[in-house]
Amino acid sequence: MFSLYSKGLTTEQISDVYEEIYGKTYSKQQISFLMQDSREEISVWLNRGLEKHYLVLYIDATFVHTRRDKSVSKEGYFTILGIKEDGTREVLSIVNHPTEGALLWQQELLALKERGVESIGLVVSDGLTGIENAVPKVFPMASHQLCVVHFKRNVLSVFPREKRAEIAKELKEIFLVETTATSPVDAFGKLVIFVDKWIKKYPSLKAYKNERNTAYFTYLNYPSEVQRMIYSTNWIERLNRDYKRVLKMRGAMPSAESVLSLMGAVAMEKEYKTRLLSEAEV
Repeated sequence: MFSLYSKGLTTEQISDVYEEIYGKTYSKQQISFLMQDSREEISVWLNRGLEKHYLVLYIDATFVHTRRDKSVSKEGYFTILGIKEDGTREVLSIVNHPTEGALLWQQELLALKERGVESIGLVVSDGLTGIENAVPKVFPMASHQLCVVHFKRNVLSVFPREKRAEIAKELKEIFLVETTATSPVDAFGKLVIFVDKWIKKYPSLKAYKNERNTAYFTYLNYPSEVQRMIYSTNWIERLNRDYKRVLKMRGAMPSAESVLSLMGAVAMEKEYKTRLLSEAEV
């Protein structure tokens, strides 16, 4: 039953399948009760022991309409994906944060430590300040890369549609990849020049002159061969698509716990692997 549920079928559709194949009807409540063991298995998996060191930690959200306190709102469910030293990747955790804050993220990262993680090489996330502030407190030796794809998306949204192709070309010249010719400081300088060019007409761009935005160029400190792999959270995008595929038929989910179980089931079934990193890349 849970296998069908985790592949996108609703409880009503599962009941129809069982009636057609076995001639037996189950209510929504009965199906939910019978799937409880599977939910507990997923909960155990989401709290399993972890590796001591991860080369990279990706953190990204997908948003799901969730029922809470008799109302429905769109809440963020964050996947934490780790790259192991052998170059393979695994989902470490899936967490729900209706609100965002450094204390919450500090607790999530400490939970990874409690499960065995001792060190992280690089954290890649979007621009949430809560994550940005929590990482150095829990993993002080970790570098931090803010997601370039999120950045470009946010900048492009400032401009009218007819100018976006032009602006996208300018941003491509700022965020060079597979290069060793540019340092993070130099690239940030180009970003400041870009902002100065457009700031009078689009004053909201001023925020991008803040020095914290140098963290969008951390990837330039790494070998050119891996820069494209670490300059955004896109490695989680395929997993996010898998989540949405099984969630889209359901409308609002009845609880945050039901979302976490379903997303956990999807993550358990997938094997997300990449090519092995060479010693130079590591």
